[in-house]
Amino acid sequence: MGLPRREHGLPRRGRDVADTKRRLSRAGRRPPSPERGPSGPGRRPASTGRTGDGAPERASGLPARTGRALLAQWHRVAGPTWTALCRRRLAAVPLTAASVVLVIVFHVLALTDAGERLVWSAGGVRADVPVWLVLLRLPLSLFAPAPGLPWWGALLQVAVIFGVAECVLGTLRTLTVSLVVTAAATFFARFLLTLGPGHVLAVPPAEAMLADTGPSAAVLGLLICTGRACRAPVLSMGTVVTFSLECVLTVTLSSRAHLGGIAAALLCAAVACRPPARAAPLPAAPVTAGQDAVG
Repeated sequence: MGLPRREHGLPRRGRDVADTKRRLSRAGRRPPSPERGPSGPGRRPASTGRTGDGAPERASGLPARTGRALLAQWHRVAGPTWTALCRRRLAAVPLTAASVVLVIVFHVLALTDAGERLVWSAGGVRADVPVWLVLLRLPLSLFAPAPGLPWWGALLQVAVIFGVAECVLGTLRTLTVSLVVTAAATFFARFLLTLGPGHVLAVPPAEAMLADTGPSAAVLGLLICTGRACRAPVLSMGTVVTFSLECVLTVTLSSRAHLGGIAAALLCAAVACRPPARAAPLPAAPVTAGQDAVG
């Protein structure tokens, strides 16, 4: 009585498997294992939903999402700036180039007595200067030397912040925001000097004799408007929080005057620096009966 056909074929199949393993071992390759799937550089192990220590993967989701959001906001600000500079070079930032030159020229002139008087006549602003004269000197007061701010600090602020804002907002809006915010901070400083000594925003009377010059008010306005235009709330809100903390921690006229500049900058951002509307997704094309039948 012969064996069943299935059992009779086992020895031959076993020899075939052994020969296959022997040939693979001589060639330096491992035979495929039923427990292990195919491997390769394009294959990733299946996710188990947990990290190495057994904690769920979603535990690291918040830092990852925060990092991606910050990186996206950085690209929304740096992308237009880099594109404009690569395409047009200095032609993209004429206001910034002129501002850098004015900061350097005013600093050099202020090193001499005659030059200092000339700088004051062109852009000197102080609490005892008449309002009509303040309005005339206001544009050049942004580039006049500021008390407590070194010239290289003003130069760095103008070159970087003005340049980014001009690439994002354009020359006209950059100039408008700078002048409006600087004017708001200047006249708010005059209002602060009228407050009594017991007021929470009062400043020492000696601050009235300091010059109210420099680009700091324009810089904070441009940062807020640029963040608004680029959908970068970290830039806008970070600027508001930073200058507000400066007002709380320091009792100087320039720091308290920045509160008026912040209010004007937020108004400019809401009115003239709205981000472009996102394009709505195109509706799907309707599928006809003939196309459905072919598909």
